[in-house]
Amino acid sequence: MSDPDFVHRYGPWAVIAGASHGVGAAFAHLLAARGLNCVLVARRGEPLAELKAQLEREYAVEVLTVIQDLARHDACEQLVAAVGTRQVGLFVYNAGGDPYITRFIATSADDWERLLCLNSLTVMRCSHAFGGAMLERGRGGLLLVGSQAALGGVRKLAMYSATKGFALNLGESLWAEWKDHGVDVLNVLIGTVDTPTMREAMVKLNIPDALSMVLPQAEELALWALQNLAKGPTLIHPQDTLGDPPGQARREHVLATSAQAAVFIGND
Repeated sequence: MSDPDFVHRYGPWAVIAGASHGVGAAFAHLLAARGLNCVLVARRGEPLAELKAQLEREYAVEVLTVIQDLARHDACEQLVAAVGTRQVGLFVYNAGGDPYITRFIATSADDWERLLCLNSLTVMRCSHAFGGAMLERGRGGLLLVGSQAALGGVRKLAMYSATKGFALNLGESLWAEWKDHGVDVLNVLIGTVDTPTMREAMVKLNIPDALSMVLPQAEELALWALQNLAKGPTLIHPQDTLGDPPGQARREHVLATSAQAAVFIGND
C-alpha cells in the first residue's frame, strides 16, 4: 500500500545495500510497497534480478540493480556513479556480515582489511555522499543495520565487533548532527536473524539445532526498523521492542555526551 507521506519524506528512491536476501530483501519489499523506487545492491546478480522482477510486478515501482562488491575501496564511488541523478531519500546499509568467525590471528590481515572496508570505509563514504544530498534537501533517512556485537568486544569476533562499533558511533554522531535538519538516522542492532547465511554459518560451526532453532524473522525486523525510523539514534533488538519510547537509553546517552563535549568543541 503506497504511503504518500513516507514517499515525500524518504523518496523517491531508496538504496538498499545488501539487498540480495534476508533483511535486505525484506526492506526492499516493504519500501516498494510504500511506493519508493529501489536501487538494489549486492555482489550476486541472479538474486537481484529475481527481486527486481518481483518488486516491479507486485508494486509497479522502478528498480535498478547494481552488482557491487562493497568491500572494495572504490565501492561508494562506483555506487554513486550507478545511481546517477536519481534522488535518493533513504539509504539502507544492510551489508557487513563476518564470513570468517575466527580468532583474530587465524584470518589474514588482508581478509580483515576487506571486512574493515565493508563495515567502515564504505559506510562512511556512502553516508557522506547520500547523507550530504539529503541535508541539502532538508529531508531523508539513513538506516544502518548493525549488530549487538557493536556494544563491546567479543571472542572470535574481534574485527566484526570493532567495525560494527565504528558504524554505531558514526550513526549516533550523525543523528546528533542531523536530527534538527530533517534527516533521520537510525542504527538497528540485531543479534541473530533467520537468513540462509546465518543458518549456513551455524551449521559450519556445529551449533546444535542449527536448522531448527527459532530465530527472529527478517520481515519482522525490517518492519520494526521502518516503523521506528524517526526514533534514533539506536534501537537494540529485542530489548527495544519492549521499551516505550524505544531507544530512550541510547538517545539520552548521545544527547548528554554531545552536550558535555560542546563545552570543549563548540555547539555549531
